[in-house]
Amino acid sequence: MKKSICALLLLLSCLFTGLQAQQSPLAITRIEAEVKLDGHLDEPFWATVPPLPLVMLRPVYHGEMTQPTEIRLVYDDEFIYASAKCYEQPGMIKSASFKRDDDGFDSDWFSIQLDAFNDNENSLLFVTFPTGARTDMTVFNDATPVGQGESGFPFNSSWNTFWSVATRETEEGWFAEMRIPFSSLRFQSKDGKVTMGLIATRRMARKEELHIFPDIPPNWGFLSAYKPSRAQKIVFEGITPKKPLYLSPYLTAGISQQQHLNAAETEYEREDQFKYGIGGDIKYGLTKNLTLDLTINTDFAQVEADDQQVNLTRFSLFFPEKRQFFLERASIFDFGFGQLSRLFYSRRIGLEAGTQIPIIAGARTVGRIGKWDMGLINMQTARSDELEKPSENLGVVRLRRQVFNPYSYIGVIATHRVGMGTYGHHNPYNATYGFDGTLRLFGNDYLSFNFAQSLENGLENDPFSLAQTRFRANWEKREFNGLSYGLSLAYAGKDYHPGLGFELRQDFTYIGDYFAYGFTPKESSFLRQHQ
Repeated sequence: MKKSICALLLLLSCLFTGLQAQQSPLAITRIEAEVKLDGHLDEPFWATVPPLPLVMLRPVYHGEMTQPTEIRLVYDDEFIYASAKCYEQPGMIKSASFKRDDDGFDSDWFSIQLDAFNDNENSLLFVTFPTGARTDMTVFNDATPVGQGESGFPFNSSWNTFWSVATRETEEGWFAEMRIPFSSLRFQSKDGKVTMGLIATRRMARKEELHIFPDIPPNWGFLSAYKPSRAQKIVFEGITPKKPLYLSPYLTAGISQQQHLNAAETEYEREDQFKYGIGGDIKYGLTKNLTLDLTINTDFAQVEADDQQVNLTRFSLFFPEKRQFFLERASIFDFGFGQLSRLFYSRRIGLEAGTQIPIIAGARTVGRIGKWDMGLINMQTARSDELEKPSENLGVVRLRRQVFNPYSYIGVIATHRVGMGTYGHHNPYNATYGFDGTLRLFGNDYLSFNFAQSLENGLENDPFSLAQTRFRANWEKREFNGLSYGLSLAYAGKDYHPGLGFELRQDFTYIGDYFAYGFTPKESSFLRQHQ
């Protein structure tokens, strides 16, 4: 009887904790010496810091590295410093771009990935190339697409922050130094210590060879090198949280001139029209875990243009968010129903049918309070006579926290869109609310669920009706190697309209599943095979 009870307790422990063997946290070396960021790596302390024990991830897992790689980390009161000695034969270094946020698929690179909040789900990726070009992006959802085979990777390369890098090339190879300010990170301290997750990589493009720390198996294909849940825990001591203040004011001015034929049709009269704008953004660290963004008379003229898309389907086009105001820890607001459908889509704010709507002012707060991830947005837009839309107040509140184990969470969300004036005979409003969760049951098996309802003018708004309801449940094994599978059930009512969301389809019921088998050959011309 006792053995049966012990076995049952062990099974429940595995079910609700999803435990996996983890190495002890690695203490990073603290320095007092000054660091000259030049890529020479000639400061004496670099020689005293042991390099990270890298292994080959691909093309052959645990294969023999063609060239040695030495990656080291140190820190002081203000910065994290990362150095890389990437040895290579003369003339074999590949680097094709000086462009910021280049994808680097045809280049050598060195990268550092930091799970700053140690939440096993989100991280910040810093990449540099032999040219010294920089790429930074956020990684979310534990580097897992929401649903097997869905389009897009769980990265956002539009996110940018403040950091520096220096590189140089010699006959031995290429060398790099990164300097990442603690003020560019958000983190939590406990008993004077800060724990983060770390993944470091070096890529040799000519052989498609990737060296990695820590030892992460290739069970998730290409994305194996980016999973925050598999990162090595590292510890910093004596770090004082920063509260940076960033001001971004702007002033624009212009004049347009037009020639109009007068009423007598005898001559043209010139009409001058002056245009000007003034406003700005403020970013302030309220606490070590919370960031406040404020905007007044917002101008997004500096935002990178969208990639052009041609729509040959009956579905709406989806464009990723690129406005910096909405990007910091944007994954907190994720409430997805699979593929691209989601309850909150930030591009609904200030944009309508391809037309920009002026934003009068807005505020955004993201971060963590205790064990809760929190996000809050409130924006006020101006009246648009062109679109016949009144001034609107738009907002979203999002709360979520880990439960059972470090790989599971539950959350709630609410959005509103309220007209502050009238066009026609009604004062428009739309509101949504919902709850969701992702539970790691055992191994790499996850159960995800979402439930939401919308409320708006002219509808019954009955909480017990399915007409304004959207829900989804999905069970899947998130793994590339071996057998993987998934089962999904989704439903959208005919009157479900998320005013701040994005929906590919309406009024449908879906049941679907898949089975797949993948493997990574030891020696093959193919890196991975999947059926």
